[in-house]
Amino acid sequence: MGFRQFGTSEYADLRTQHNVMALVGNGFDIQVTRKYRTRFSPRYTAFYHYLHARDFDSTNVIVQQMAWLKDLGRNDWSDLEGAIASLLRPPSTVGTDLIYEATVAIQEAFSEYLELVAPPSLLAALGKESSTGSLAIRSMSDFVGDVTRSPNFEKFHFPAETSHYDLFNFMLVNLNYTPLLDDYMYRDPVQWQPRQFTRADRNFQFHPNPTSDPRGHGNADTGWSSYLRTEVVHPHGQQAIPRSLLFGIDAPDGFDPGTHPHRKLMKPYWAMTDIEYGHLFAGVELFIIFGCSLGVTDGWWWRRTLDQLRSQPDAEGPTSELIIYWWSPAEASVASADVISKFLVGAGVEPNDPIRCRVEDRIQVVVYTDLDPPVWLAT
Repeated sequence: MGFRQFGTSEYADLRTQHNVMALVGNGFDIQVTRKYRTRFSPRYTAFYHYLHARDFDSTNVIVQQMAWLKDLGRNDWSDLEGAIASLLRPPSTVGTDLIYEATVAIQEAFSEYLELVAPPSLLAALGKESSTGSLAIRSMSDFVGDVTRSPNFEKFHFPAETSHYDLFNFMLVNLNYTPLLDDYMYRDPVQWQPRQFTRADRNFQFHPNPTSDPRGHGNADTGWSSYLRTEVVHPHGQQAIPRSLLFGIDAPDGFDPGTHPHRKLMKPYWAMTDIEYGHLFAGVELFIIFGCSLGVTDGWWWRRTLDQLRSQPDAEGPTSELIIYWWSPAEASVASADVISKFLVGAGVEPNDPIRCRVEDRIQVVVYTDLDPPVWLAT
């Protein structure tokens, strides 16, 4: 059991199906708000200032953690969730129930704040840019060109596995609460049609080597007449439903959801990730991580991605590969090896663990800057 398997009853000339799981974090929302110079940022520090301006309850333990981290210059939501986890360890005496009540207390305020971060005007502007520039379709058709930046590109097998009449089946896991990614990736009539031809039912063209890199498969003129399908999921909640917004910690594999004392604070507990998404990983041919800090509080996703990378291919599943997009404030200031180490730590593995030798050839790291953005999720 895994991804739905399509056949010729849905796509007349289907050759094979490529399942792509893209995990998108807060970095995308930050990128969008920075591009449009919006007043409100999706960073938790900005949300803290919003709460402070509203005279929100300063005794709320989550608000107190925000203030403490802000003073330390820590800006990532994973930092805040890590601080929540630290409250559960000695010498802290803060109980699970008190922390949970604190998260519930700020849900409504956070939903209201997100309406300021992603108002209709921003969604309209972003949607228009995606539509007129075919940004969503180009993200999915030309992203291989980004991977040529990776020092490991020669070992990237995915493009060579593609051809005419293939289905590119994208599942976008939006780890954010806003609909900015959903808006960006919407296949509107300007940039895409379910059926582009009178007789042939293809609706997409995939480019395995859009930059004509000599190490690649084909060249810039190579385009596969193929099929496209997309789906967006929000495992951590959506801004329009305040009580769905999940703040919290990771859950250990195999935890007992009926008795674990910290289950009310575990995102995988509320999102039921084992049931809703766990079965999908075995069918993923390509993982893409974008805009994520790779912190341990989203370790459930990183561990399962890593499990697929280290698994041996068999008749029931593909050889999985991973692309990690990593924003850098300056060119060449981040080494690919360091990004891989961060991913491994987030997955609960030491950077020098022997498993690294088994998986690093399957990991491509795309380091980019604002001055040299990638095609994938470009704004």
